[in-house]
Amino acid sequence: MKTRNRTAALLAASAALLGGCAGGNMYSQPYAQFVPERRSATEDTRPALVMRIDGHMVDATRDDPVPPGVHQVEVSVPGPPGMSDPKRDVLTVDAKACTRYYFSAKRATRTDTDWHGFVSASEPIGECAKKFGM
Repeated sequence: MKTRNRTAALLAASAALLGGCAGGNMYSQPYAQFVPERRSATEDTRPALVMRIDGHMVDATRDDPVPPGVHQVEVSVPGPPGMSDPKRDVLTVDAKACTRYYFSAKRATRTDTDWHGFVSASEPIGECAKKFGM
């Protein structure tokens, strides 16, 4: 009976290990991340949600890694306050390895209704830099 339990445990562990390898780990190579800016220094900026990367839809609630390199990032920028009329901007970003990019929308003046997406900040991803010696 004990041998059967050990064999079952060994098979389960092997399957879990192989399943992880087969699916590929998104964090196994240096990566970058694209996320909406959460901080707003002024009333003239707002978070811009990442909707597509290189033409592929992304889940706006996740910040899955992307490979370093040039990417086309489509962001949703807000419409006028109180209105549900967002528009989309496509930004070209040359993403560096182990870097997180924050996206915001801004307008020229407080009375302007034309918002534009931009990269508002970037920062190193510490765990990525440590893991890959960058």
